[in-house]
Amino acid sequence: MKTFKKSFLVVIFFSLTFFGCAFGTRHVILNPISTSLSLDASGQNVFVEVNDKRAPDLKPVVGHVKNGYGMKTAKVLADKEVSAWVRNSIVEELKRFGASIITSEINFDNNAKAITVDVLVCYAQAYMRYGGEVTVTLNIKRDGEDIIKEKTYTGKAILGTNWAAKAASFQKVLEMAMDDLLQKLIPDIVIAIKS
Repeated sequence: MKTFKKSFLVVIFFSLTFFGCAFGTRHVILNPISTSLSLDASGQNVFVEVNDKRAPDLKPVVGHVKNGYGMKTAKVLADKEVSAWVRNSIVEELKRFGASIITSEINFDNNAKAITVDVLVCYAQAYMRYGGEVTVTLNIKRDGEDIIKEKTYTGKAILGTNWAAKAASFQKVLEMAMDDLLQKLIPDIVIAIKS
């Protein structure tokens, strides 16, 4: 009987360690992130373009669940394009600070600035803990001249212990990483567009 109990416990332990809650696609909602920043961009006209430059095989994946051995066992999928999430977050922040957003390059004037952001990384994973990263490059031009060229920014976050690899936790760590990114990115954008 003791052998049976030990065998049963070993099977349960193995199952939880190897499989656990590691299977089944997680779905996250990428809502625009609002920071605690307080900046002034009033009177500035900007056009914001965001491109998803991540590897094609990752889209629309924004993360993976890993089992006890670190193997990827499930995908984390976003409800929208990563480029739309990043753009909406940037645009909402700039509007909050008083900037006017130009919706078409046709409406450019001499004072308008073209902001181009390329998303290089947008990824969350859960192994022992949740980790998230959002990395972008920034370009800002005025009248075809570079104000900022190919400057890289990274936002990172770590969140608690992974017990169940919940979609809500993947979403939260991505939001935290985006907030960390915006805290660095937005002040530089505001300084550049006011120069």
